[in-house]
Amino acid sequence: MRVAIIGAGVSGLCALKCCLDEGLEPTCFERSKDIGGLWRYEVISRSNHVI
Repeated sequence: MRVAIIGAGVSGLCALKCCLDEGLEPTCFERSKDIGGLWRYEVISRSNHVI
Protein backbone atom coordinates (compact mmCIF):
# COMPACT_ATOMS: atom_id res chain seq x y z
CA MET A 1 0.00 0.00 0.00
CA ARG A 2 1.30 3.45 -0.88
CA VAL A 3 1.17 6.18 1.78
CA ALA A 4 1.78 9.94 1.44
CA ILE A 5 3.43 11.71 4.37
CA ILE A 6 3.27 15.50 4.34
CA GLY A 7 6.26 17.12 6.03
CA ALA A 8 9.68 15.74 6.95
CA GLY A 9 9.78 17.15 10.46
CA VAL A 10 9.92 15.10 13.65
CA SER A 11 6.44 13.60 13.23
CA GLY A 12 6.83 13.02 9.51
CA LEU A 13 10.11 11.14 9.95
CA CYS A 14 8.59 9.01 12.72
CA ALA A 15 5.57 8.27 10.51
CA LEU A 16 7.91 7.33 7.68
CA LYS A 17 9.77 4.81 9.87
CA CYS A 18 6.54 3.31 11.22
CA CYS A 19 5.20 2.86 7.68
CA LEU A 20 8.42 1.15 6.59
CA ASP A 21 8.30 -1.12 9.65
CA GLU A 22 4.76 -2.16 8.66
CA GLY A 23 5.81 -2.99 5.10
CA LEU A 24 4.06 0.01 3.54
CA GLU A 25 5.46 2.18 0.72
CA PRO A 26 5.66 5.73 2.12
CA THR A 27 6.55 8.83 0.12
CA CYS A 28 7.42 11.92 2.14
CA PHE A 29 6.77 15.40 0.72
CA GLU A 30 8.71 18.34 2.18
CA ARG A 31 8.43 21.93 0.95
CA SER A 32 11.92 23.01 2.01
CA LYS A 33 15.23 21.67 0.73
CA ASP A 34 16.16 20.12 4.09
CA ILE A 35 14.50 17.62 6.41
CA GLY A 36 14.14 17.91 10.17
CA GLY A 37 11.56 20.65 10.70
CA LEU A 38 12.17 22.32 14.05
CA TRP A 39 15.20 20.09 14.66
CA ARG A 40 17.15 22.01 12.02
CA TYR A 41 19.72 24.42 13.30
CA GLU A 42 21.30 27.07 11.12
CA VAL A 43 23.84 29.70 12.05
CA ILE A 44 22.99 32.99 10.38
CA SER A 45 25.83 35.46 10.46
CA ARG A 46 24.48 38.43 8.52
CA SER A 47 24.96 40.96 11.26
CA ASN A 48 27.42 42.05 13.93
CA HIS A 49 24.70 42.31 16.59
CA VAL A 50 24.96 40.11 19.64
CA ILE A 51 21.75 38.62 20.93
